Amino acid sequence: MLLRHWRQGAFFISILLVCTMGAKAAAVNQAESAEPVGVRFEGAQQAEPLLLPARDVQGVLMVPLKAAVQYLGGQTTWQGTTRKVLVKGTSGKQAVLSLNLPRVVVDRQTFARLPHLPRLKRGQVMISPESLAVLWKDIGTLVPAYDPTQRIFRVGVTPGAPAGEEKKTPPPAAAGGKKYLIVVDAGHGGKDPGAIGPSRLQEKVVTLEIARQLAKMLRERGLRVLMTRDKDVFISLEERAAMANRAQADLFISIHANASRNRKANGSQVFIYNREASSRHAADAARLENQDANYLEIIKDDLRQSVHEESSINAAGLISQQFEKLSLDVKNIERAPFYVLAKSHMPSILVETAFISNHEEEKRLRSRLFCQKLAEGIALGIRQYHQEKQKAR
Repeated sequence: MLLRHWRQGAFFISILLVCTMGAKAAAVNQAESAEPVGVRFEGAQQAEPLLLPARDVQGVLMVPLKAAVQYLGGQTTWQGTTRKVLVKGTSGKQAVLSLNLPRVVVDRQTFARLPHLPRLKRGQVMISPESLAVLWKDIGTLVPAYDPTQRIFRVGVTPGAPAGEEKKTPPPAAAGGKKYLIVVDAGHGGKDPGAIGPSRLQEKVVTLEIARQLAKMLRERGLRVLMTRDKDVFISLEERAAMANRAQADLFISIHANASRNRKANGSQVFIYNREASSRHAADAARLENQDANYLEIIKDDLRQSVHEESSINAAGLISQQFEKLSLDVKNIERAPFYVLAKSHMPSILVETAFISNHEEEKRLRSRLFCQKLAEGIALGIRQYHQEKQKAR
Protein backbone atom coordinates (compact mmCIF):
# COMPACT_ATOMS: atom_id res chain seq x y z
CA MET A 1 0.00 0.00 0.00
CA LEU A 2 2.73 2.43 1.01
CA LEU A 3 4.76 1.46 -2.06
CA ARG A 4 1.77 2.18 -4.35
CA HIS A 5 1.32 5.69 -2.86
CA TRP A 6 5.06 6.37 -3.24
CA ARG A 7 4.96 5.35 -6.92
CA GLN A 8 1.91 7.54 -7.56
CA GLY A 9 3.62 10.51 -5.88
CA ALA A 10 6.79 10.03 -7.91
CA PHE A 11 4.71 9.82 -11.09
CA PHE A 12 2.96 13.15 -10.40
CA ILE A 13 6.25 14.83 -9.48
CA SER A 14 7.82 13.70 -12.77
CA ILE A 15 4.82 15.07 -14.69
CA LEU A 16 5.16 18.39 -12.82
CA LEU A 17 8.89 18.61 -13.67
CA VAL A 18 8.26 17.89 -17.33
CA CYS A 19 5.55 20.55 -17.49
CA THR A 20 7.77 23.10 -15.77
CA MET A 21 10.70 22.41 -18.10
CA GLY A 22 8.39 22.55 -21.08
CA ALA A 23 7.03 25.92 -19.96
CA LYS A 24 10.54 27.29 -19.59
CA ALA A 25 11.56 25.99 -23.01
CA ALA A 26 8.44 27.49 -24.53
CA ALA A 27 9.20 30.83 -22.92
CA VAL A 28 12.74 30.74 -24.30
CA ASN A 29 11.53 29.76 -27.75
CA GLN A 30 8.91 32.46 -27.64
CA ALA A 31 11.56 35.06 -26.73
CA GLU A 32 13.81 33.81 -29.52
CA SER A 33 11.05 33.78 -32.11
CA ALA A 34 9.44 37.04 -31.00
CA GLU A 35 8.99 39.56 -33.76
CA PRO A 36 12.05 41.80 -33.69
CA VAL A 37 11.66 45.50 -33.02
CA GLY A 38 13.44 48.04 -35.19
CA VAL A 39 15.91 50.91 -34.79
CA ARG A 40 15.62 53.77 -37.24
CA PHE A 41 18.91 55.09 -38.67
CA GLU A 42 19.15 58.63 -40.04
CA GLY A 43 22.27 60.08 -41.64
CA ALA A 44 23.03 63.56 -42.91
CA GLN A 45 24.84 62.07 -45.92
CA GLN A 46 22.16 59.45 -46.69
CA ALA A 47 19.13 60.21 -48.84
CA GLU A 48 16.75 57.92 -46.97
CA PRO A 49 16.53 56.63 -43.40
CA LEU A 50 16.95 52.90 -42.72
CA LEU A 51 14.97 50.70 -40.35
CA LEU A 52 17.16 47.90 -39.04
CA PRO A 53 15.70 44.91 -37.19
CA ALA A 54 16.78 44.76 -33.56
CA ARG A 55 16.72 41.93 -31.05
CA ASP A 56 16.75 41.75 -27.30
CA VAL A 57 19.98 39.94 -26.42
CA GLN A 58 20.18 39.27 -22.68
CA GLY A 59 18.18 42.37 -21.90
CA VAL A 60 20.02 44.67 -24.34
CA LEU A 61 18.54 45.89 -27.63
CA MET A 62 21.00 45.15 -30.45
CA VAL A 63 21.25 45.65 -34.22
CA PRO A 64 23.40 43.95 -36.89
CA LEU A 65 26.79 45.68 -36.87
CA LYS A 66 27.56 45.16 -40.57
CA ALA A 67 24.29 46.63 -41.85
CA ALA A 68 24.51 49.61 -39.49
CA VAL A 69 28.11 50.44 -40.41
CA GLN A 70 27.40 50.08 -44.15
CA TYR A 71 24.51 52.53 -43.88
CA LEU A 72 26.79 55.03 -42.13
CA GLY A 73 29.33 54.71 -44.97
CA GLY A 74 31.85 52.40 -43.31
CA GLN A 75 33.04 48.83 -43.81
CA THR A 76 33.40 45.77 -41.59
CA THR A 77 35.71 42.76 -41.88
CA TRP A 78 35.09 39.66 -39.78
CA GLN A 79 38.21 37.91 -38.46
CA GLY A 80 36.91 34.49 -37.55
CA THR A 81 40.12 33.07 -36.09
CA THR A 82 40.44 35.78 -33.45
CA ARG A 83 36.66 36.47 -33.25
CA LYS A 84 37.25 40.15 -33.90
CA VAL A 85 35.70 42.70 -36.28
CA LEU A 86 37.71 45.36 -38.07
CA VAL A 87 35.52 48.44 -38.58
CA LYS A 88 36.63 51.19 -40.97
CA GLY A 89 34.94 54.56 -40.52
CA THR A 90 34.37 57.48 -42.85
CA SER A 91 37.24 59.41 -41.25
CA GLY A 92 39.75 56.80 -42.42
CA LYS A 93 40.31 55.53 -38.89
CA GLN A 94 39.90 51.88 -38.02
CA ALA A 95 38.67 50.19 -34.87
CA VAL A 96 38.97 46.60 -33.69
CA LEU A 97 35.99 45.13 -31.88
CA SER A 98 36.35 41.90 -29.88
CA LEU A 99 33.35 39.73 -29.14
CA ASN A 100 32.31 39.71 -25.48
CA LEU A 101 34.89 42.37 -24.54
CA PRO A 102 33.76 45.84 -23.38
CA ARG A 103 36.38 47.90 -25.18
CA VAL A 104 37.34 48.90 -28.71
CA VAL A 105 40.84 49.72 -29.95
CA VAL A 106 41.08 52.69 -32.34
CA ASP A 107 44.05 52.86 -34.75
CA ARG A 108 46.02 50.65 -32.32
CA GLN A 109 46.49 53.68 -30.07
CA THR A 110 43.45 54.62 -28.01
CA PHE A 111 40.83 52.61 -26.18
CA ALA A 112 37.13 53.29 -25.75
CA ARG A 113 34.87 51.48 -23.31
CA LEU A 114 31.59 50.19 -24.75
CA PRO A 115 28.47 50.29 -22.56
CA HIS A 116 27.42 46.83 -23.83
CA LEU A 117 29.33 43.80 -25.06
CA PRO A 118 29.22 42.96 -28.79
CA ARG A 119 27.59 39.57 -29.33
CA LEU A 120 27.47 36.90 -32.04
CA LYS A 121 23.83 35.97 -32.69
CA ARG A 122 22.84 33.52 -35.40
CA GLY A 123 25.97 34.20 -37.40
CA GLN A 124 25.65 38.00 -37.11
CA VAL A 125 27.74 40.33 -34.98
CA MET A 126 25.28 42.38 -32.98
CA ILE A 127 25.94 45.70 -31.27
CA SER A 128 23.81 47.99 -29.15
CA PRO A 129 23.06 51.45 -30.61
CA GLU A 130 24.68 52.96 -27.50
CA SER A 131 27.92 51.07 -28.16
CA LEU A 132 27.77 51.94 -31.86
CA ALA A 133 27.54 55.64 -30.92
CA VAL A 134 30.72 55.34 -28.84
CA LEU A 135 32.48 53.50 -31.67
CA TRP A 136 31.38 55.85 -34.48
CA LYS A 137 32.34 58.93 -32.50
CA ASP A 138 35.99 57.86 -32.84
CA ILE A 139 36.03 56.70 -36.47
CA GLY A 140 33.24 58.64 -38.18
CA THR A 141 33.24 62.17 -39.59
CA LEU A 142 29.85 63.19 -38.16
CA VAL A 143 28.72 63.13 -34.54
CA PRO A 144 26.36 60.23 -33.64
CA ALA A 145 23.46 60.34 -31.20
CA TYR A 146 20.99 57.67 -30.10
CA ASP A 147 17.53 58.29 -28.66
CA PRO A 148 16.52 55.07 -26.82
CA THR A 149 12.96 56.26 -26.19
CA GLN A 150 12.24 56.66 -29.89
CA ARG A 151 14.82 54.10 -31.03
CA ILE A 152 16.40 56.51 -33.49
CA PHE A 153 20.13 56.55 -34.28
CA ARG A 154 21.18 59.83 -35.90
CA VAL A 155 24.48 60.94 -37.41
CA GLY A 156 24.86 64.65 -38.11
CA VAL A 157 21.09 65.15 -38.21
CA THR A 158 19.16 67.56 -36.00
CA PRO A 159 16.20 65.80 -34.29
CA GLY A 160 13.02 66.61 -36.15
CA ALA A 161 14.87 67.75 -39.29
CA PRO A 162 14.84 65.72 -42.51
CA ALA A 163 17.81 63.53 -43.37
CA GLY A 164 20.45 65.43 -45.28
CA GLU A 165 20.21 68.53 -43.09
CA GLU A 166 23.38 68.68 -41.05
CA LYS A 167 23.25 69.70 -37.41
CA LYS A 168 24.40 73.23 -36.78
CA THR A 169 26.01 73.97 -33.45
CA PRO A 170 25.59 77.52 -32.18
CA PRO A 171 28.75 79.27 -31.04
CA PRO A 172 29.39 79.12 -27.27
CA ALA A 173 28.44 82.79 -26.75
CA ALA A 174 25.10 82.35 -28.48
CA ALA A 175 24.30 79.06 -26.80
CA GLY A 176 23.83 80.79 -23.46
CA GLY A 177 25.46 77.90 -21.58
CA LYS A 178 28.02 78.14 -18.84
CA LYS A 179 31.70 78.51 -19.67
CA TYR A 180 33.88 75.43 -19.60
CA LEU A 181 34.90 74.71 -16.00
CA ILE A 182 38.12 72.98 -15.02
CA VAL A 183 38.93 71.95 -11.46
CA VAL A 184 42.66 72.17 -10.71
CA ASP A 185 43.57 70.08 -7.70
CA ALA A 186 46.92 70.76 -5.99
CA GLY A 187 47.74 67.48 -4.27
CA HIS A 188 48.32 67.19 -0.52
CA GLY A 189 48.62 70.31 1.68
CA GLY A 190 48.50 71.35 5.33
CA LYS A 191 49.29 68.46 7.67
CA ASP A 192 49.86 66.21 4.62
CA PRO A 193 53.23 67.12 3.03
CA GLY A 194 53.07 64.35 0.44
CA ALA A 195 56.37 62.87 -0.74
CA ILE A 196 59.55 64.53 0.52
CA GLY A 197 62.68 64.82 -1.63
CA PRO A 198 66.32 64.09 -0.68
CA SER A 199 66.90 67.75 0.25
CA ARG A 200 63.54 67.95 2.07
CA LEU A 201 61.45 69.60 -0.66
CA GLN A 202 57.80 68.79 0.07
CA GLU A 203 55.38 67.65 -2.60
CA LYS A 204 52.61 69.93 -1.30
CA VAL A 205 54.76 72.99 -2.08
CA VAL A 206 55.49 71.86 -5.63
CA THR A 207 51.89 70.96 -6.46
CA LEU A 208 50.57 74.30 -5.23
CA GLU A 209 53.10 76.24 -7.31
CA ILE A 210 52.27 74.32 -10.50
CA ALA A 211 48.51 74.46 -9.82
CA ARG A 212 48.60 78.25 -9.36
CA GLN A 213 50.50 78.74 -12.60
CA LEU A 214 48.21 76.34 -14.44
CA ALA A 215 45.08 78.10 -13.17
CA LYS A 216 46.47 81.46 -14.31
CA MET A 217 47.24 80.14 -17.81
CA LEU A 218 43.81 78.56 -18.21
CA ARG A 219 42.03 81.73 -17.11
CA GLU A 220 44.06 83.74 -19.60
CA ARG A 221 42.69 81.38 -22.27
CA GLY A 222 39.12 82.20 -21.27
CA LEU A 223 38.36 79.07 -19.25
CA ARG A 224 36.76 79.00 -15.83
CA VAL A 225 38.95 77.47 -13.11
CA LEU A 226 38.16 76.24 -9.62
CA MET A 227 41.12 75.36 -7.39
CA THR A 228 40.54 72.84 -4.63
CA ARG A 229 43.14 74.75 -2.62
CA ASP A 230 45.10 77.93 -3.31
CA LYS A 231 47.04 77.91 -0.04
CA ASP A 232 48.72 75.46 2.32
CA VAL A 233 45.66 73.79 3.83
CA PHE A 234 44.60 70.16 4.22
CA ILE A 235 41.62 68.94 2.19
CA SER A 236 40.52 65.31 2.19
CA LEU A 237 40.47 63.33 -1.03
CA GLU A 238 36.71 62.92 -0.75
CA GLU A 239 36.15 66.67 -0.39
CA ARG A 240 38.36 67.45 -3.40
CA ALA A 241 36.19 65.28 -5.64
CA ALA A 242 33.02 66.57 -3.98
CA MET A 243 34.00 70.16 -4.81
CA ALA A 244 34.27 69.25 -8.50
CA ASN A 245 30.97 67.36 -8.42
CA ARG A 246 29.07 70.19 -6.75
CA ALA A 247 30.43 72.65 -9.31
CA GLN A 248 29.47 70.27 -12.16
CA ALA A 249 32.96 70.64 -13.60
CA ASP A 250 33.78 69.58 -17.15
CA LEU A 251 37.29 68.31 -16.35
CA PHE A 252 39.16 67.42 -13.15
CA ILE A 253 42.95 67.47 -13.07
CA SER A 254 44.98 66.55 -10.00
CA ILE A 255 48.62 67.70 -9.77
CA HIS A 256 51.24 65.61 -7.96
CA ALA A 257 54.96 64.89 -7.82
CA ASN A 258 56.01 61.26 -8.21
CA ALA A 259 58.16 59.27 -5.81
CA SER A 260 59.90 55.92 -5.99
CA ARG A 261 62.32 53.77 -4.03
CA ASN A 262 64.37 53.78 -7.19
CA ARG A 263 66.15 57.14 -6.82
CA LYS A 264 66.99 57.14 -10.54
CA ALA A 265 63.35 57.00 -11.63
CA ASN A 266 62.50 60.13 -13.59
CA GLY A 267 60.02 61.76 -15.97
CA SER A 268 56.47 63.05 -16.07
CA GLN A 269 53.45 60.80 -16.34
CA VAL A 270 49.68 61.09 -16.77
CA PHE A 271 47.24 58.64 -15.17
CA ILE A 272 43.58 57.88 -15.70
CA TYR A 273 41.31 55.87 -13.44
CA ASN A 274 40.90 52.12 -13.55
CA ARG A 275 40.11 49.68 -10.78
CA GLU A 276 43.09 47.56 -11.84
CA ALA A 277 46.51 49.21 -12.12
CA SER A 278 48.24 48.81 -15.47
CA SER A 279 51.63 48.15 -13.84
CA ARG A 280 53.33 47.70 -10.49
CA HIS A 281 54.57 51.28 -10.71
CA ALA A 282 51.00 52.54 -11.30
CA ALA A 283 49.75 50.53 -8.32
CA ASP A 284 52.50 51.99 -6.12
CA ALA A 285 51.66 55.52 -7.28
CA ALA A 286 47.99 55.05 -6.46
CA ARG A 287 48.79 53.53 -3.08
CA LEU A 288 50.99 56.50 -2.23
CA GLU A 289 48.38 59.10 -3.23
CA ASN A 290 45.36 57.29 -1.80
CA GLN A 291 46.70 57.33 1.75
CA ASP A 292 43.85 56.02 3.97
CA ALA A 293 41.21 55.97 1.22
CA ASN A 294 38.42 53.41 1.44
CA TYR A 295 38.83 51.00 -1.49
CA LEU A 296 35.22 49.89 -1.18
CA GLU A 297 34.20 53.45 -2.06
CA ILE A 298 36.45 53.28 -5.12
CA ILE A 299 34.72 50.14 -6.36
CA LYS A 300 31.28 51.73 -5.85
CA ASP A 301 32.21 54.53 -8.23
CA ASP A 302 33.94 52.26 -10.75
CA LEU A 303 31.01 52.08 -13.17
CA ARG A 304 30.25 55.80 -13.00
CA GLN A 305 33.83 56.80 -13.83
CA SER A 306 34.05 54.25 -16.65
CA VAL A 307 31.55 56.36 -18.62
CA HIS A 308 34.20 59.09 -18.86
CA GLU A 309 37.13 56.81 -19.68
CA GLU A 310 37.29 57.75 -23.35
CA SER A 311 37.39 61.51 -22.62
CA SER A 312 39.93 60.99 -19.85
CA ILE A 313 42.20 59.06 -22.22
CA ASN A 314 41.94 61.83 -24.81
CA ALA A 315 42.83 64.55 -22.30
CA ALA A 316 45.72 62.49 -20.92
CA GLY A 317 47.07 61.82 -24.42
CA LEU A 318 46.97 65.48 -25.43
CA ILE A 319 48.83 66.55 -22.27
CA SER A 320 51.46 63.86 -22.83
CA GLN A 321 51.94 65.09 -26.41
CA GLN A 322 52.46 68.65 -25.19
CA PHE A 323 55.03 67.45 -22.65
CA GLU A 324 56.94 65.82 -25.51
CA LYS A 325 56.77 68.99 -27.61
CA LEU A 326 58.27 70.92 -24.69
CA SER A 327 61.13 68.36 -24.55
CA LEU A 328 59.99 67.02 -21.19
CA ASP A 329 60.75 63.39 -20.40
CA VAL A 330 57.31 61.77 -20.45
CA LYS A 331 56.31 58.16 -19.86
CA ASN A 332 53.35 56.18 -21.23
CA ILE A 333 49.84 56.88 -19.96
CA GLU A 334 48.86 54.42 -17.25
CA ARG A 335 45.75 53.38 -15.33
CA ALA A 336 45.44 53.08 -11.57
CA PRO A 337 42.70 53.14 -8.89
CA PHE A 338 43.23 56.70 -7.65
CA TYR A 339 40.52 57.53 -5.14
CA VAL A 340 40.21 61.18 -6.15
CA LEU A 341 39.63 60.16 -9.79
CA ALA A 342 37.13 57.45 -8.91
CA LYS A 343 35.00 59.89 -6.91
CA SER A 344 34.99 62.61 -9.61
CA HIS A 345 31.90 62.41 -11.80
CA MET A 346 33.49 63.85 -14.95
CA PRO A 347 36.54 63.17 -17.15
CA SER A 348 39.50 63.23 -14.78
CA ILE A 349 43.25 62.76 -14.88
CA LEU A 350 46.14 62.81 -12.46
CA VAL A 351 49.52 64.23 -13.49
CA GLU A 352 52.72 63.13 -11.75
CA THR A 353 54.85 66.08 -12.84
CA ALA A 354 58.32 64.69 -11.98
CA PHE A 355 60.03 62.43 -9.44
CA ILE A 356 60.68 64.42 -6.28
CA SER A 357 62.58 61.37 -4.99
CA ASN A 358 65.15 61.86 -7.76
CA HIS A 359 67.81 64.35 -6.61
CA GLU A 360 68.15 65.97 -10.05
CA GLU A 361 64.40 66.27 -10.62
CA GLU A 362 63.94 67.62 -7.12
CA LYS A 363 66.33 70.43 -8.07
CA ARG A 364 64.26 71.18 -11.16
CA LEU A 365 61.04 71.20 -9.15
CA ARG A 366 62.54 73.93 -6.96
CA SER A 367 62.79 76.09 -10.09
CA ARG A 368 59.84 78.35 -10.82
CA LEU A 369 60.69 78.19 -14.54
CA PHE A 370 60.55 74.39 -14.57
CA CYS A 371 57.18 74.44 -12.78
CA GLN A 372 56.00 76.99 -15.33
CA LYS A 373 57.07 74.69 -18.16
CA LEU A 374 55.11 71.81 -16.64
CA ALA A 375 52.04 74.02 -16.18
CA GLU A 376 52.34 75.21 -19.77
CA GLY A 377 52.35 71.66 -21.11
CA ILE A 378 49.22 70.81 -19.12
CA ALA A 379 47.48 74.06 -20.15
CA LEU A 380 48.21 73.50 -23.85
CA GLY A 381 46.89 69.94 -23.66
CA ILE A 382 43.71 71.08 -21.91
CA ARG A 383 43.17 73.85 -24.43
CA GLN A 384 43.43 71.39 -27.32
CA TYR A 385 41.11 68.97 -25.51
CA HIS A 386 38.57 71.77 -25.01
CA GLN A 387 38.77 72.83 -28.65
CA GLU A 388 38.12 69.27 -29.82
CA LYS A 389 35.13 69.03 -27.51
CA GLN A 390 33.74 72.26 -28.92
CA LYS A 391 34.10 70.99 -32.50
CA ALA A 392 32.34 67.74 -31.63
CA ARG A 393 29.25 69.50 -30.29
